[in-house]
Amino acid sequence: MKTPLSWLNDYVDIKVNAKEFADAMTMSGSKVEGIEKHGEDIINVAVGKIIELSKHPDADKLQVSKVDVGSEVIQIVTGAQNVSVGDYIPVA
Repeated sequence: MKTPLSWLNDYVDIKVNAKEFADAMTMSGSKVEGIEKHGEDIINVAVGKIIELSKHPDADKLQVSKVDVGSEVIQIVTGAQNVSVGDYIPVA
């Protein structure tokens, strides 16, 4: 069973990194099949929140969005029709 360390932290205060935790679990007799880290290879990508969305003035199939990326609000033109105000999106 895969169990996120963050989920365990909701119930137990774990003050060690994932490797140390896995070693301690192994020493207690539990089997740890592996440690997975997600997102390590993703660089120069931020998470942005769509705060405004309007139709593009010159193209029927495009939308103009204002996206808050934390440090600034940027304008992005998109062809995606499945986005709404309040959605979080990847911004590269």
